Amino acid sequence: MKPSFVILGARGSMPVSGGKFTKYGGRTTSFCLKTEEGMLIIDAGTGIELVAETADEKLRPAAVLFTHFHLDHVMALPFLKRLSRRQSSLQLIADSSGGKNWRAALANLFAPPYWPAPLAEMGARLEFSDLPAGKNAFDLHGVQVAWCPLAHPQNCLAFRFKTGKKSVAIVTDHESGSPDIDGALLRLCRGVDYLIYDAQWTPEELAKRRGWGHSSWKDGADFARRAGAGELILTHHDYKRSDDEIDAIVQEARRCFPETKAARENMPVF
Repeated sequence: MKPSFVILGARGSMPVSGGKFTKYGGRTTSFCLKTEEGMLIIDAGTGIELVAETADEKLRPAAVLFTHFHLDHVMALPFLKRLSRRQSSLQLIADSSGGKNWRAALANLFAPPYWPAPLAEMGARLEFSDLPAGKNAFDLHGVQVAWCPLAHPQNCLAFRFKTGKKSVAIVTDHESGSPDIDGALLRLCRGVDYLIYDAQWTPEELAKRRGWGHSSWKDGADFARRAGAGELILTHHDYKRSDDEIDAIVQEARRCFPETKAARENMPVF
């Protein structure tokens, strides 16, 4: 099979529904990358419910990588079908640097009164893995995985994935403006085929929300141009942002970076 990458959810902060959100969807952040060797899921927002596996794919290894643990990125992990499938296996991977106890964070998500079954009793065989200390890259299921820190409250990671001739970078939950962080991010994303970038705010909104840890569509367009990205996909849409408003943002962004589109629910990238 050819590698495939799908955006499962593209909404920020909280899920939404209704007629104003049918084009881009209301599910929160999650992505899925499949190869012949296995499956990588990035984040566990409500989009994770859309992960589909054929009978053959169910036998391959799978992993969930977390950019960070804010609620909109983990809230639907209990609904990942593989997690409750007995005899299946699932690797959970996150950054433990800075003393972060992410295992405890996930355990709390499954603890009373939030969920009736502990994580360890969901059914799947679980493996908890820290991102390799002292490194910023490794190989997983036929994919080259690299990462760097982002500017976001309580920390967040950007990931770059390369499989075959395709490369995609996920830059969700990031506020541009820090020279050191932006410099490392530019090195991570340079020449990427697909750049998925945080565009929760308009430039006017961002001026009133400095320090909240998100960027504007203009930040994304400027960064895509500097990185030499092949295509820019704006994501993490504000939960109040309607389809018409996202369409207007895309048109504005294309004036700065013509190869721009907006992420939508269950959207194939390649």
